[in-house]
Amino acid sequence: MTDASESNVREVSIVKKTTTMSLEEYFSIQLKSPDESVDSLLRKAILAANSAHPQTKSSVLGGP
Repeated sequence: MTDASESNVREVSIVKKTTTMSLEEYFSIQLKSPDESVDSLLRKAILAANSAHPQTKSSVLGGP
């Protein structure tokens, strides 16, 4: 038998999924750190989500 140790890694995940008739978009940000607080990770995840440029429908489907 092995001893299970408690993990001190903090994790924040932001997931956005949009589904339409012909398209499914999925956006995910995951941050993990043993050194930072959840608040700090959440701020970084929000900044990353706001600065990300999601693809437009035409570029996803191969249009101009």
